[in-house]
Amino acid sequence: MPRNPPVAAPPSFPDLIDEIRRDAKLGPQLTYAAYLPGSDPVYADLDPPLPEPLAQAVARGGVPRLWSHQAEGIAAVRRGENVLITTPTASGKSLVFQLPVLEEAARGGAGHGLFLFPLKALGQDQRGKLAQLAAEAGLAPDVAGCEIYDGDTPAAQRALIRKQFPRVIVSNPDMLHMGILGSWTTWGPFLADLRWIVLDELHTYRGIFGSHFHHVLQRLLRLSRAVGGDPVVIASSATAANAAEFAETLTGKRFHWIGTSGAPREGRHFLLFRPVASPYTAALQLFVRFVKAGLKTIVFTKARRITELLYSWLRREEPGLAPRVASYRSGFLPEERRRIEKSLFDGSLDGVISTSALEMGIDVGGLDACILVGYPGSMMATWQRSGRVGRSGRESITALVALPDALDQFFLDHPEQFLERPCERLIVDPENDPVSRAHLICAAAELPLHRRDDRTYLERHQGRAAALVEEGHLLEAEDGSELCSLRRRPQRGVTLRGTGAQYTILDGGRMIGTIDGVRVLHECHPGAIYLHGGRQYRIEELDRDERQARAGVVDVDYFTSPLSEKETEILEVLKERTDGPLHACLGRVKVTERVIGYERKRIFGQEAIDQHPLDLPPVHFETVGLWWVAPKAVEDTLRRHGEHTMGSLHASEHAAISLFPLLALCDRMDIGGISYSFHPQIGCGAVFIYDGHPGGVGIAARGFEELPDLLGRVITLVESCPCADGCPSCIQSPKCGNGNRPLHKAGAVRSLRLLLGLEEPVAPIVAPRLGLEKAPGRHGEEGKKTKDGKDFKDDNAPLSPETSVGSSSLATLPSLESLVVSSPDPDDLDFPAQDAGPWSEPGPEPRRYERAPFIAVTATRTVLFDIETLRSAAEVGGWRKVHRMGVALGVVCHLEEGRFEVFPESEVQGLSEALRNATLVIGFNIRRFDYKVLAGYTGVDYSRLVPTLDLLEDVYARTGRRIGMGHLAQETLGTGKSADGLQSLEWVREGRLDLVEAYCRKDVEILRDLYLFGRREGYLSFRDRRRDTRVRINVDW
Repeated sequence: MPRNPPVAAPPSFPDLIDEIRRDAKLGPQLTYAAYLPGSDPVYADLDPPLPEPLAQAVARGGVPRLWSHQAEGIAAVRRGENVLITTPTASGKSLVFQLPVLEEAARGGAGHGLFLFPLKALGQDQRGKLAQLAAEAGLAPDVAGCEIYDGDTPAAQRALIRKQFPRVIVSNPDMLHMGILGSWTTWGPFLADLRWIVLDELHTYRGIFGSHFHHVLQRLLRLSRAVGGDPVVIASSATAANAAEFAETLTGKRFHWIGTSGAPREGRHFLLFRPVASPYTAALQLFVRFVKAGLKTIVFTKARRITELLYSWLRREEPGLAPRVASYRSGFLPEERRRIEKSLFDGSLDGVISTSALEMGIDVGGLDACILVGYPGSMMATWQRSGRVGRSGRESITALVALPDALDQFFLDHPEQFLERPCERLIVDPENDPVSRAHLICAAAELPLHRRDDRTYLERHQGRAAALVEEGHLLEAEDGSELCSLRRRPQRGVTLRGTGAQYTILDGGRMIGTIDGVRVLHECHPGAIYLHGGRQYRIEELDRDERQARAGVVDVDYFTSPLSEKETEILEVLKERTDGPLHACLGRVKVTERVIGYERKRIFGQEAIDQHPLDLPPVHFETVGLWWVAPKAVEDTLRRHGEHTMGSLHASEHAAISLFPLLALCDRMDIGGISYSFHPQIGCGAVFIYDGHPGGVGIAARGFEELPDLLGRVITLVESCPCADGCPSCIQSPKCGNGNRPLHKAGAVRSLRLLLGLEEPVAPIVAPRLGLEKAPGRHGEEGKKTKDGKDFKDDNAPLSPETSVGSSSLATLPSLESLVVSSPDPDDLDFPAQDAGPWSEPGPEPRRYERAPFIAVTATRTVLFDIETLRSAAEVGGWRKVHRMGVALGVVCHLEEGRFEVFPESEVQGLSEALRNATLVIGFNIRRFDYKVLAGYTGVDYSRLVPTLDLLEDVYARTGRRIGMGHLAQETLGTGKSADGLQSLEWVREGRLDLVEAYCRKDVEILRDLYLFGRREGYLSFRDRRRDTRVRINVDW
């Protein structure tokens, strides 16, 4: 990339602001300007001081004396306290966790540090700084070494790290979960000597990511304790309203909290713009003005598509600036991101247009100006992004170019709150049910959960642990002291980021980017226009099996927007509240979303061109939501004033969602909503707002607590908007899957005034009683019928409302079965692998194994059977040709009669009839072996013809292990098999069918006794050879 051409020295910021005021285009759009003066440093000394070489290294790095918050934090770490530091961006927080580790190294002490960063780039940045500081202090790599251990670390390098652990490991939560905890025994020495756990950017561990990370951290701490470790936690975070409370909830530890900074701060200028036309045009004009004035500028957008649109427009309108500017977002390949970061740092770039991907503390050099294209959604993010500029002792300027969005307009109308409003609360829910269940299995697979040693952890999840035992996902030791899991590496099935499977986006076989498994349906459906690196691509094909989206380069004047429809079913009411006429609930809900098409819109002007249908599968998930009801009196009052009921409720839903970030740190992608003029389970109209993640993350619960206040703010917002019928600044949503139809602005205000008791209804408002036995149809409307049974149609037609289920909401977690299943292991079988049945054939691991449904029936003709074959798999060409192996003989036990029958090959039809006449057939691996051998004679698919209980499949579905019948019999019944499959084949070749019959009958007797024991006692026994522990496998026969 070429070096910057010479530019004039940047003007002073007051002069630049005056120029903007006089500018014919930008001047009329500037509505507010403010200046925050800087502050002087506050210093403090350590007692005892740092070792002299280390102190000198710090001074050479630009810190001649420690600032007060740094000294306080280091002193607390020395005392063995957990430390949380929430000082502003660029206040030197990293020294609080770097210096204690290097100080111990300088003094010759022991101890390892695990530095965790939510992004790989942050880890790489910090690793370089720590290594440089250690080198400046004269500390050799063998004393203060620091290595990165993440997904980009080559396998050979990982092996070297595990062989000789450095002082510090830099990693991320994903690698900790998958690569370290999943094979923790190889990390025993490191965990035993683990003294410092560093959690940088702690505020990022909110929502579903935070729910996962809470459990990952608990797993790390319990394993470290198990081998004698007792680390302290050092955490840094952006400022938040409840930082200490959040840190305690996330980690389970108490913290010494430092929130006052001693770092100096230069003055900061803030500008607010109300665009008269397109906000993106205004932002681009301001960006060009800043860059041409010599200011290193970063633009933050709220969406990947907008980032690419702005960059493509810049290349078209200002080609001379294009080589000096780059776009930056998630989905770029790692090498692309590293190149842009390096170019920013070394000054090769004058500007960058980015999503939130550059919000966190990667050092990209000295930036002067920040442009926010739309309010970032929280004051925390606002200060984080603003803090990216002015890092080199210079003043800075931040400009907010408002979008036609409710929160943006709120701050334009109340500009003083933009700078004075406190930061939001951070929310994390450690009790998320699907997340907790998945990590309990991971924890038990790593080290059995002990009733005594893990009492606190188990008591918190007592109900879930019991359910997992009942379902067979956890196994209980026979003495009841431990819970374990036999799954091999269940961590592989648990994705921390909660975004589902990753898809690759290909252009002619070349990978141009990645996207998660939920957003792919919204952004990479067939026909979608996908933007990358300033270029347009049309998605030609979405291959869900291969997880690929195939695209081709195009040059069009439109973009695409998905259309969707949703349904909501109430599963359980958790809380209710009544505030005057307002009646609301918090509960578990089931959400179904289906992308049904897409709309093409002009890039300039954004008018709709046309719509195209899509046939994509629906996605379901259960979450936590709140809802308030609109009883008949509300509907009657709205009708009397000529206001559309459905449009009124829909508009109030949009406005409420838009203001949710005032209550908790979230954005439209974290919450979803849907409105009903009639919900069959409620019996009247209702508005639902729910967490956009399976199991819930606490956002809807926070809204439920503050609902009257939230709805009051909605009234103020909508009433103060000068538009006539609604606009993006009040009731329109950019995420509405129904095209913002219908909406009724006046009705939204009236409905909420009625519910808050600010206006009299035509009749008293009476809250309905829920009838949860009645589930809604599509949009809740198919539950409403006319007398002749036809669908009810009225002016309140059903709609597909807010589609803000979230980029990581719909497929965040796979089903529990897919989370914990591991591949079959022939070593667990008690017969040779070649005769273990068709599952022992090499092949790809199945993505999911489902236990065949066992329907409990009153079996009056129960048959147990087993077959011995004439030939081995090798003799017929492999396990795919089982049907050619031939029947030597089969033995049947008629359970109720206590009678055995023997069927040689000549009587195969008799064996077939015995199975067909049974009300239940029981066997061991019969679906994939015995049935297929028999089908070679009859052509019958017995698994579909007769009710079947296959004990091998049932045990495998519960444990993830293919446990041989002999092992189960030995541990459960105290008896073993009389021979094995190879011996049986030898007898067949020798013509000793009497021995084959005796062997086969013995197997059927064992099968019978296992079945009867399991049915009577509710479990079978298995010995976990790794720990020589006998555990129970619960069964429900």
